[in-house]
Amino acid sequence: MLKLIWCEFFKYKRNKIIPVLTALSLLFPLALVVITKSEISSATTLTEFHAYYDSLYNNNMVYSSMLLLPGLFGCISAILFFSERDYDTFKNLRTIPVTRNELIFTKLIVMYLWAEVYSICSAVSVTLFCFLLEPAAVYDVPFKILCCMLAGFTMATVSLPIVVIVIYMNQSFLLSLLLSFLYSVVNWLLLIMFSTNEPFLRWLPLMNGLFLPSRFWGWRKAVLGLDTLVALPFQEYIRAALYLVCMFLICTFLIIRFYKKWSK
Repeated sequence: MLKLIWCEFFKYKRNKIIPVLTALSLLFPLALVVITKSEISSATTLTEFHAYYDSLYNNNMVYSSMLLLPGLFGCISAILFFSERDYDTFKNLRTIPVTRNELIFTKLIVMYLWAEVYSICSAVSVTLFCFLLEPAAVYDVPFKILCCMLAGFTMATVSLPIVVIVIYMNQSFLLSLLLSFLYSVVNWLLLIMFSTNEPFLRWLPLMNGLFLPSRFWGWRKAVLGLDTLVALPFQEYIRAALYLVCMFLICTFLIIRFYKKWSK
């Protein structure tokens, strides 16, 4: 399995599109800092500086994770899953003892690892840009990176339907790119349209993807005395965890089914 993972990583090295997509994790925080830098000019106390950094970090995690990551996740999946199809290497793979299931799970592992790298780079870059703007604003960086790592894992899970759609459609990379970002846009439109309908929002994929990381960060702020965290029933956390597990199992089953269908 480790050898297969290394082989998939070599595709990253050969494909110039992947570094460009990953670089968006650096550019998006920069844009946020440029847009909001006027807000810090009126800050005078350490609490206000920290509040600016918290706002910057929160906006970056929401937009970078809920808008960019799902779309980019679908692009990465198209590159990985279509590589054997585009280069007609299925015959070569059949000559070595590698099953399709092993190949699929290897690609999923690599995609999750990419999501973690993207999230860590996003957290580090927003911290770096904020530090260059105002060093006193930056605090509690390791915990924020940990929250972003959790967000990378959960958002990758709720982005798996994109992978299912991309494999099922089995079209060009450009169409896969459009479908990936369409998934994010539709989720955002539903979020805006039903923002007051809490029962409906609880089942939106992107909302469930950020539920655990946001509560984790809220708990941390409450411990530091920076904010108060509204207590939620324990079953809410169980529901969110089960939601992620069910989505992973269902999407993995469909990915295996569709991938085997057109890779025969």
